[in-house]
Amino acid sequence: MKYFPKVSRGNIYLSPMNVEDYEIVTKWMNDSRITNWTHWGPRMITLQTEKQYLEWFHKDWQYEFWIVRKSDDKLLWLTWLFSVNHINQTAELWIAIWEFDEHNKWYWTDAVNALLLFAFNTLNLYNVSLRVKSFNQKGIACYKKCWFKEVWVKHHCEYCDWDRYDNILMEILKPDWQKKNK
Repeated sequence: MKYFPKVSRGNIYLSPMNVEDYEIVTKWMNDSRITNWTHWGPRMITLQTEKQYLEWFHKDWQYEFWIVRKSDDKLLWLTWLFSVNHINQTAELWIAIWEFDEHNKWYWTDAVNALLLFAFNTLNLYNVSLRVKSFNQKGIACYKKCWFKEVWVKHHCEYCDWDRYDNILMEILKPDWQKKNK
């Protein structure tokens, strides 16, 4: 078995990363339909550089997961908690929706909820935040569906496809998440 369910929610489960998936990740990292939405857009990613990156990433990040569809164990995306501060009980959430053909199937709501379950119940965090670009309306809708609230906006700081966009900080607190998940 290539993937190991750590946290399950809805139609997906979160599995520890498998560095052996570097070929599929290289394919995603060179797909401009996706990378134009990220800071990876102009980078040239080779099999060798992606494998090295995943090996480094896997060593240095504490809580990174592949998002895997339950029905067929298909790798869909990557999500992780970073800047984890156990003293202050805070972290930031990041999710990459790499499998372009799966974008409109809303697996990401299940993935965000699974990562919040892990953050609040397993890690005992209190505050989880994320940043989202204002043109990412699907992402914003997903985060609101998962009860994130907008905290602040940094205006016109993101440049994509010849236009400028805002960067929005959203957060959810453990008590608010617990109320919604009773």
